Amino acid sequence: MDEHEPDNLSSLPLELLLYIISFLPFESARLIPFVSTRCRSVWSQALVFAHIHNGSIEDVSHALSSFIHNFNEHDPSKNTRKMELHFDKSTFVSTIIAPHNVMHMNFFSNGSKNEKSYCWRIEIKDQIPRRVERSGFLVKTLCLDSVDSLTHEVVSSMVLDCSLLENLKICGCKGLTSLTIDSPTKLVHLSILDCPKMRYLDIRSPKLKTLHYQGFLPSIKIHEHFNLTNAIFNVRQGPRYALDIGPLLLIIKNSQSLALCRWMFEELIKPSISSSWTSFQFYKLHELRWIDNSMKQENINSLISFLKLCPSIERIFITMDLNTYSSKEDIIDLFKHARTLKNLKLLKLEGSKREDDKNQLIVALQEIVNIDQPLLILF
Repeated sequence: MDEHEPDNLSSLPLELLLYIISFLPFESARLIPFVSTRCRSVWSQALVFAHIHNGSIEDVSHALSSFIHNFNEHDPSKNTRKMELHFDKSTFVSTIIAPHNVMHMNFFSNGSKNEKSYCWRIEIKDQIPRRVERSGFLVKTLCLDSVDSLTHEVVSSMVLDCSLLENLKICGCKGLTSLTIDSPTKLVHLSILDCPKMRYLDIRSPKLKTLHYQGFLPSIKIHEHFNLTNAIFNVRQGPRYALDIGPLLLIIKNSQSLALCRWMFEELIKPSISSSWTSFQFYKLHELRWIDNSMKQENINSLISFLKLCPSIERIFITMDLNTYSSKEDIIDLFKHARTLKNLKLLKLEGSKREDDKNQLIVALQEIVNIDQPLLILF
């Protein structure tokens, strides 16, 4: 559009602009703020559905349920994608319906930084959802941010009927100490990030394939874990509590892709399998993401010891982070004979530019990789 040409769209009345936007697909409507300065404020108003001030837990739960079940993308009066609900003067939740059956819920609070501790149980009913043709929103991916002791009951009530939920992401729940998830139906992917007080995690989800955990490592128990193929433990801060690695070791043993920090191997895994060192293997593991704070010789020795437990490994990604917790355990290689990684095709080192690190790693790999074996090494 020529800069001197009149902006006829922005000159339209607000009610008419909102009506026009309501007919646009979300991916097109989200570009409205770039049309003009006025359209930025119009877009914000088009998103917001309702405000409830000083609402009770029941009021907020009912409003959320109505917002989801009454959504209709093809009806201009029912296709609003954002709702803000205020519990009181200091707490409110922003709920956004996004394309591809994704819903985001962000909780905001101006209260004390010392979050009140709470235990949380999320249960998803094993039921066939009501038939939804042209109305209603089926949540398949749910992202929850900063749920606290006041608001977790609202989420539990809402999630109860999300029987098609496949992907659940929980992050920034500062007061959460114990989490139980019971999903006998569809849950496939679970991410729990930055919940610093978490001590216990109990999961019953027979179809779970991916578990991504970031923060201090809690005690984890997964019932019926045989479908879990991708386990990510970004626990660079180290251990906060004494842990029993036994249940977790059984869970990750059959993983095809695994991410863990060196200290987990040295302080948790290795002591647990010392008596069966020669027979224990991660025999299905194809991809390893190893997190460490340096490439000192003793750290490399730990990596090599772990790799000897992974006969099918194909890809190794090593991340260097100086802030990663360092174990004080001494690792002794209990293998009397070297094991060759015949399937290894790729090794990538990230976060280190020191030539000595690269050279030491290459020398160490010669113990477990044939010299004539094709291997791509990236630094």
